[in-house]
Amino acid sequence: MAWVGYPYYWYYPFDLYYLMPMMFQWMIIPYYYMIYLEVFRAAIDAWKKALESISKSTVSVSTA
Repeated sequence: MAWVGYPYYWYYPFDLYYLMPMMFQWMIIPYYYMIYLEVFRAAIDAWKKALESISKSTVSVSTA
């Protein structure tokens, strides 16, 4: 025994108003994540350079 309305939705044609935004999202989502990862990498590089400059500035240079 099937639920009410269960076998009927398989016979509907594809809903283009649903599929078009979904395809657009599948095209945009990878670029969004790549941009997010690039921003994350840039932040890590900025922190690395800042910490390296702090460590270089704290080292005392003796010319004796």
